[in-house]
Amino acid sequence: MPTFQGPRGMRDLLPAEAAAFDALRRVVQARADRYGYPRISTPIAEDKQVFLRTSGETSDAASKEMYDVSLHGTGDLALRPEGTAPVARAFLEHGLHKAAQPQRFFYWEPMFRGQRPQLLRYRQFWQWGLECYGAEGPAADIEIIEFTSGLFSEVGLTEVDLQLNTIGDGPCQPKVRAALGEYFTERRAELSPESQRRLETNVLRILDSKDPRDRAVADGAPKVRDLVCDADRAHFEAVVAGLERLGIRYRVVDGLVRGLDYYTRTVVEFVLTDPAFAQGGGIAVAAGGRYDGLVRTMGGPDLPGVGIAGGVDVLIEALRKQGGGAPRELGADVIVLSAEQNDDADRVQLALPLREAGFRVALDYGGRSLEKQLESAVKHGAKVAVIRGTPEARGGNVIVRDLVKKEQRVTRLAAVVTEVGRHVRKRTRPTLEGEESAG
Repeated sequence: MPTFQGPRGMRDLLPAEAAAFDALRRVVQARADRYGYPRISTPIAEDKQVFLRTSGETSDAASKEMYDVSLHGTGDLALRPEGTAPVARAFLEHGLHKAAQPQRFFYWEPMFRGQRPQLLRYRQFWQWGLECYGAEGPAADIEIIEFTSGLFSEVGLTEVDLQLNTIGDGPCQPKVRAALGEYFTERRAELSPESQRRLETNVLRILDSKDPRDRAVADGAPKVRDLVCDADRAHFEAVVAGLERLGIRYRVVDGLVRGLDYYTRTVVEFVLTDPAFAQGGGIAVAAGGRYDGLVRTMGGPDLPGVGIAGGVDVLIEALRKQGGGAPRELGADVIVLSAEQNDDADRVQLALPLREAGFRVALDYGGRSLEKQLESAVKHGAKVAVIRGTPEARGGNVIVRDLVKKEQRVTRLAAVVTEVGRHVRKRTRPTLEGEESAG
């Protein structure tokens, strides 16, 4: 039994899991680049008021999920439970609201929630997200939904249901809340204790309660779509029409709302449909919508906004359940071995041109027999061994051995890159300009 273990609800990403995360990040970020969403990264901790003021003091982010951070016993900091509010804070702090609009951002960050861990709900989890400020019309709503739908198609996720609703904008929401409040107040005794509290804080949240008592009552509630203003209804109809034009399948779900107070108009969730993820009423693999009052709430101008965020942990597990989503190869393709002792620098020197050419190359560091080194290379999943120090591999020669086909060739050092390339492929190499080459 180890002396120490990771914190409850948090987990280590071992190489196979980390490789899956890295592969997915490359796909998501490349897609964001194609859509004109450059990456932004905010601190892992923020002033608590960034979340309390924007999410609402009775929201899940504030009431259940906040991780307080203390600096020498003082300070009102919290580990971020979500990404939209920190991006909005950075947007204002650095004067980006004064730049040409709209402004678009992509992020890929760890988030934190303090509630009890559940299925695929870790206390430290990862999210990707898109945020767009300054775009008022439905085109931006359509784009983030299409981005996400297309992303899931790109990575092979098929068992997912796109759900939509509208909850009205800021001026209209008091009317919506009043109508719902009247309906639920008359049936207060039938509600769960949690929803009775929400009557006083955020009556919209009763609509998506998973408690069977609340569901029976909420099913008969007035539809939010019938309560919103004409402008909100027209906006939502334009979003729906745009999705139909693009051939994106969706369902309008009258009880769909979001757990953060800053949402207005369009709300969206991509929900996993595999029964294995149906616990607690289903798991969303991505969710978001419009938040036209968020920037104003944080002390900035009255700028519209829309965004979406996806759960990395959830998506990878869903892909794994479908039989995909993980890179097939980990570690080095090529291992440099030697029959000589104390020739460490020679092994490194032999590996250098192969690495520069774009091959994944590891060294065998030990002083074991060549036979043991070959056994270890196979166990590590290498496809090729480059061997020096044998009678054949002297005088400017090495042996290139294909560990899969179990065949080998004596090769001149000047030709080793070409010979290795006959057995394994080169890997792409990033550059500071963002382009990649194969060496």
